[in-house]
Amino acid sequence: MGVLIMVGTVRAPNAPGRKAFALSILMALWWTGCVLYRHSSQDLSQHILASKLAWFGIMGTPLYWSLSFLSYARGRESEKGWHLIALGALSAFFGIMALTNDWHHGLYIELLDAKTMLFRHGWLYSVAKALAYTAMAISCCSGIVLTLRSRGIHQWQLWALLVSALLPLAANIAYTAYGFMIFDDDPTPFVFAGTGAFMLGAQLFGRLFVLPPIGRDAIFAVLPDPVIVLDEAGRILELNPAAASLPGIPVQPIGKFLHEPAEIVAFLKTMTEDDGERHELTLGGNSCTYEVSCHSLRPWGRIGGRMIVMRDISLRKADQTRLADLSRDLELKLSDNLHLQALLREEAIRDHLTGLYNRRHAQEVFPPLMQHRAETALSATMGAEQPNAVLAIAIVDIDHFKSFNDRYGHQTGDDVLKVFATMLQESLDPSDSVFRWGGEEFLVLMPQTSRQKVEERCAEWKARLADTRLADTRLAGTRLAGNDSPTLTFSAGIFLSTEGATTIDEAVRAADVALYRAKADGRDCCRIHGDSTPAPGPTLSVVPALAMAESDVAGALAASG
Repeated sequence: MGVLIMVGTVRAPNAPGRKAFALSILMALWWTGCVLYRHSSQDLSQHILASKLAWFGIMGTPLYWSLSFLSYARGRESEKGWHLIALGALSAFFGIMALTNDWHHGLYIELLDAKTMLFRHGWLYSVAKALAYTAMAISCCSGIVLTLRSRGIHQWQLWALLVSALLPLAANIAYTAYGFMIFDDDPTPFVFAGTGAFMLGAQLFGRLFVLPPIGRDAIFAVLPDPVIVLDEAGRILELNPAAASLPGIPVQPIGKFLHEPAEIVAFLKTMTEDDGERHELTLGGNSCTYEVSCHSLRPWGRIGGRMIVMRDISLRKADQTRLADLSRDLELKLSDNLHLQALLREEAIRDHLTGLYNRRHAQEVFPPLMQHRAETALSATMGAEQPNAVLAIAIVDIDHFKSFNDRYGHQTGDDVLKVFATMLQESLDPSDSVFRWGGEEFLVLMPQTSRQKVEERCAEWKARLADTRLADTRLAGTRLAGNDSPTLTFSAGIFLSTEGATTIDEAVRAADVALYRAKADGRDCCRIHGDSTPAPGPTLSVVPALAMAESDVAGALAASG
């Protein structure tokens, strides 16, 4: 078992205590081998020689085991080479002193019983026993504490190591203090052989030296987050290297009061409860931002003590700031893009000359309006009050505009269109809309009106247009000869809808039919689709200079039916 344990230990990863543990097993094998050699020989001198040679293992076994157990249980770095050499030299010293005992009698004074190889011991024996027992006692007491603090498989490993040492130690104490023997000899090596089963089981099933525990102080040391432990008076009990590098921390901080960094001291004064809540704190000494939390040490028996845990979030804050800047830039670009899209859409649905909405926008506005009227009609059938308002669509056409354009020029024609568009727009109610339908045609949409209001609106347009001549200030810059400044007139076709829904094509087609009728009736009049009599309004006003062109168009319309 000892050989198997040594092979398994040597082949294991370089865990703390591995080398010292292998040497302790080797020393135990040497000790046991000397005892077996003594029992196999009948020569008294060989018995004495074997007893002296056993001292290399008697001292080496407990010393190397103590070093191995403490290193492994604490989970720190592997034992130093000089540790192993020093313990080996100490074991060799006692072995050499045993071999030279006849010169100084420091270990053995005289042989009391040749059968059991019981000696009367000298002063050096007491020193060796005190040294071995002290090393074992320190390692066992520390080991028990560390074992109780461990968890899982590591606790099982440490318990196995403790049992493998405590049983031989108890057997040796029973031998030296009470004379307890096995096979008329010191029971310690035989118990070591028996406890080898615990160590072998720890290797095979507990993965001893394969899955070593990592000491909490090692974790504490490599933790990148600053951690400071304070007592109830504010003195520093412990801190890790990350905390030691904070600005203002003294070179030898343990036991000193925490005065720096000032931001942390001020933060601790504001803390009423150590609840672990996280707070952001920026240190002026290094310009770093930390996420700071304060935890009470009451669960660990330190009433009033606290542990400060800090996490550097400077990079995260910088990333958040950068992302916020990028987001703000994107929002600005998106806003500019939306504004540009709105401008482009406005240009797409506006007539550049008159500033009115164009045919395209009318085709977008009309379907939702008719949908609303359909819903209103549905509500009426379910008992809601039927509204009196009707929807009116009027197509207004400036009379003889082409001939006028040819005679006075396109610039003057454009001015006429602007004046006419302004006149229509100024006379509308807030719910009404006017669109430039194409050329000299305008479409007026009145969704909440009545037949009487439509007739009054047409009369108003005629009256206002009759007072508008080309010499008007709104046509400043237009040069006309003499008194040849004609009166502007228009013709209009009107469609009134009292039903729930209709399409824009149907409405415009009906208004066009009424407009054709108005032109056939001599222009300068308004006609409502479906009426057999003309709508009331001013009498026909014909421009003298354009009488020939008017009669030609009227004849063409009459011929077309």
